[in-house]
Amino acid sequence: FITSPLQLFVVRLLMGIAIGAEYSVGWPMLSEFSPSRIRGRLMGLTLIAWYAGFMFAFVVGYLLDRYTNLGWRNILGTSTFLAIALFIGRLGMPESPRWLWSKRRVDQARAVAHRYLESASEMADMEQEIAHSGAGFGTLFSRQYWRATLFVSLFFFCVVTPYFAIATFADSVLQKFGLSGGLAGGVGLSAVALAGSVITVLLIDKAGRRVLTVPPQWIITVILAILGLWANAPGMAVLGLFLAFSFFNAGCGTLTCIYPGEVFPTEIRGIGTGFAAAFSRIGAGLGTFLMPWSMANLGSSVTLLIAASIAAVGAAVSQWLAPETKGKSLSETASGFSH
Repeated sequence: FITSPLQLFVVRLLMGIAIGAEYSVGWPMLSEFSPSRIRGRLMGLTLIAWYAGFMFAFVVGYLLDRYTNLGWRNILGTSTFLAIALFIGRLGMPESPRWLWSKRRVDQARAVAHRYLESASEMADMEQEIAHSGAGFGTLFSRQYWRATLFVSLFFFCVVTPYFAIATFADSVLQKFGLSGGLAGGVGLSAVALAGSVITVLLIDKAGRRVLTVPPQWIITVILAILGLWANAPGMAVLGLFLAFSFFNAGCGTLTCIYPGEVFPTEIRGIGTGFAAAFSRIGAGLGTFLMPWSMANLGSSVTLLIAASIAAVGAAVSQWLAPETKGKSLSETASGFSH
């Protein structure tokens, strides 16, 4: 129903705020209901859903645009049905028992825990977690938790910044193979990313977090450096490197939805996750909007070497700070940075 570019901007901005709020609520809440033995898989499924949903949306939008006369308004409007379904599905959703416990609402916390938590040990872990009164935004930068904040924020930032930059640049590479501007070009890289995310989810609760976080980031750094330094690389080699980047980036990127829910205690889990997600959106914006300028003014080699440098920072920070949280309760994972 919009009638001007300003109205479109405002509506899209409000949608973005709502999606941003989802980061602060959805992942922490899922982590607080998930049993420790499969928490990684359950939380990693959200990234699988993201890539699968992106591909599905692209395919539906492409087909509607190409084979119908609906127009962009109606095509964008179809998202309303998904939003309504999600709203209805969430009616009656319980409050997190850990949040209730942190607010001293003991009876309510125990009632929800008895109904939804998997085992007595999960409930016992909830009851032994000590909530600190007065915790807020400043707690993220306190002596206890500044390292957790630094890790998840920089890790998140350094994963998404090259991704959004490369996604902007990839179309020009795919043009060499007749894949851009169509269904294959729009879905191809996301399909490879989906595969990377699926493999990570299958391994996350067996192999552990660090091995799926640190090595892939160093591999991404090397891939981007090769792309930047190999000026006359054959088109097929460049395409292969882009696909490899997409695979490994999605693999370690799956951890961006797992670590924030694990390394912060209940009283700042939502704030910490939201801050890390917000910080990562700065990287997403830089990757999206500065990439074309950098390509035009600095050239592709320098641009890709900058992307490699950002990936290297993320790898180094993860090498230093990424904890191993496999199989640990939330009380154990949240205390990992506080000692």
